Amino acid sequence: MHDRITGIEAMVREVGGYRSIVGWIEGPLALAQELRGLNHMMMDFLDNPGFAEDLLDFSADVSIPYALAQIEAGVDTIGMSDAAASLIGPELYRQFLLPRQKRVLQTIKEKSPATITRLHMCGQTGPLIEAMAELPADIFELDFPVDLTLARRYLSADRVISGNVSTISTLLTGTPEDVYAEAARCHQIAGSSHIVNSGCETSPMTPPENLHALVRYAREHQGY
Repeated sequence: MHDRITGIEAMVREVGGYRSIVGWIEGPLALAQELRGLNHMMMDFLDNPGFAEDLLDFSADVSIPYALAQIEAGVDTIGMSDAAASLIGPELYRQFLLPRQKRVLQTIKEKSPATITRLHMCGQTGPLIEAMAELPADIFELDFPVDLTLARRYLSADRVISGNVSTISTLLTGTPEDVYAEAARCHQIAGSSHIVNSGCETSPMTPPENLHALVRYAREHQGY
């Protein structure tokens, strides 16, 4: 954690006010499964729900001051990743995870209203989108398995959607033309409240020309 704070401080010195600086925290489930183990955590939802709730509360309590420390260090945006959320269904999500995610994001907004909040949950989170719409996130970063049309239906037109371009079939193994066309498709569905982006982290083997095509589409369509 400390190296991320010092890294933020270095970026603020070098490019503060010139480039947007993004901080990052683990969401309640992401941190809980790192502490408990993913398989054990999934079983706890059924076998020991009281313990699962306590661990998620503890994880949220850890993430909040870490986010505030990054804000104090100078970030403009705080991203929260809760990748394992795509492994649970809507009922478990509403019971266990949604209230903790909401508490983390609400606290950030209360303490620092100007800070942009960004939520990323890897994988197929389509079944969770209706509940996710209740979160006070400024940006919803959606992975490529998510049906973007469905997501926009639940996220009103002014909610910002980022991503959805496939990191595998498009960015990794596609052509620059494929990337440009996929970015256009996502933009058309998501509308003006959209950030051109990949659905998740890109492979280091991604051809540079494919990344350049993604950037080119974004630059050519600014303001649309």
